[in-house]
Amino acid sequence: MLGWEYPPHMSGGLGTACEGLTTALAQQGVEITFVVPHLTGAERANHMRMIDAPAVDLSPEGSPGAVRTHRVASTLQPYQTPAGYEQLIDSHRSCVFDILGELIHRAHGAGEGGGQYGRDIFAEVARYAERVLALGEAEEFDLIHAHDWMTFPAAMLLKERTGKPLVVHVHSLERDRSGEHVNPRIDEIERRGLEAADIVVAVSFYTRSVINQHHGIPLEKIQVVHNGVYTPEVIQPYRRARGWPNKVVLFLGRITFQKGPEYFVEAAAKVVPHVPDALFVMAGTGDMLPRMVDRVKQLGLTEHFYFPGFLRGQEVEQIFSLADVYVMPSVSEPFGIAALEAISFETPVIISRQSGVAEVLEHALKVDFWDTNRLADLLVNALLHEELRADMAAMARDEVRRLRWSAAALKTVDIYRMIV
Repeated sequence: MLGWEYPPHMSGGLGTACEGLTTALAQQGVEITFVVPHLTGAERANHMRMIDAPAVDLSPEGSPGAVRTHRVASTLQPYQTPAGYEQLIDSHRSCVFDILGELIHRAHGAGEGGGQYGRDIFAEVARYAERVLALGEAEEFDLIHAHDWMTFPAAMLLKERTGKPLVVHVHSLERDRSGEHVNPRIDEIERRGLEAADIVVAVSFYTRSVINQHHGIPLEKIQVVHNGVYTPEVIQPYRRARGWPNKVVLFLGRITFQKGPEYFVEAAAKVVPHVPDALFVMAGTGDMLPRMVDRVKQLGLTEHFYFPGFLRGQEVEQIFSLADVYVMPSVSEPFGIAALEAISFETPVIISRQSGVAEVLEHALKVDFWDTNRLADLLVNALLHEELRADMAAMARDEVRRLRWSAAALKTVDIYRMIV
C-alpha cells in the first residue's frame, strides 16, 4: 500500500483514512506493507511500536493480519505551498532526479494551477517512485493499493515491473483541490493512474461521478467505499477556558479553496448581529489563511474569530467537544471525514451538499456551499436553540454508529478478491 501521509505526520483526512482502513484490514487478516515518504529527525511514534528496521508493526493486538510501515526518505509532503516546498528542497537538491521521463515532463509548465505544490514536486514524486520500485522488487505481495496522485507513478511502475494488479484509491482529485485552476500535469498523472488501475476505489458516489465525467473512466470500473470513523468509547468532558463565550462555531480543515473558508467567514458576519456572543474558530493552515485573517478584519469581526492554527491529537478532540456547531462549507468535498469525527464527539454539524459525506448522513443539516444566507439562518437557529442542537447530535450519532471502518474493510477485501 502506497500513501503519502500516516499518523502522526498528517496534514489532512487522508492520514486518518489510511489509519482507519489499514487497521480494519489487518483485523480481516490482510497483511499490509505501507510505504510513505518520510523526513527523519523529529518523528513521534507513541501510537505504535517501533523496531530496529525500516518497518513498523502497526497491527492491532491479537489481529490475524499485520500492517508494516516503511519509511522512505523523501521531502514529499501533502498540501505544501511553492515557497514551503522550495525551502525543503534546497537541502535535498543534489538527490532530486526524474525517472519517469515523458510521464511527468510534459509541456504543461510546472507549478501552475492551485498553488498547493512547489515547482519541483514532480521530480520528488519521481524520486519517491524510484525508491518504492526498489522496495517493491524485494517484497512478497499480491497486489498494489495506491492512495491519490502522488503515489500513482510509483504504483504504475511497480505494476509494470511486477505484473501485480493495482487498486488506486481516490480521496481527492486535483479538480476538487484547485477548482478551475487545475494543474495539467497533476491532472494527467491522475488520468494515467486511473487508466492503469484494475479497480478504482472512490470514497463517495459524488467522487465516482466526477472521475467518470472528468477522466472518462467507466463507471463499472469504479467501486465506492465510504470512509468510516472510530467513535470514542468515552468522551472527555472538556471545560471552556475562562473568557470563552457561550456559543462556539467551528471550522476545522485545510484553509484552501476546496474547503470553502470564505463562505464560513461571510456567514459569520451575518450571524453575529443575531448572536453577538458567538465565537468562530477557524482551525487549520493553508494558502488562504492570510486572506481570511484580512477579511475578518475588514468585516470588523476580529473579536469574534480565533485562529488556533493546525491542531492534532487531543487538541482536535478538545475543540470538537467544545464546539456547539461544526460547519463544513466545502466547495467540492469527495468525502469529509471531519464531519463524522465531529458527530462522534456529539457535536451537531452543518455540511455542504457538495460533499460525499452528505450521502451517508441523513440527519445532518445541509446547505449549498455558496448560500451564505441559508448557512447563517441555520447557524442562528442552532445556536439559539439548545434542544435543536441536542436533537441534531443524537440523530446523527445514531447514523455514525453504522459507519464503521470494518464495513469499509470488508468491501475492500471483496475488491481485492475480484482482481487477485
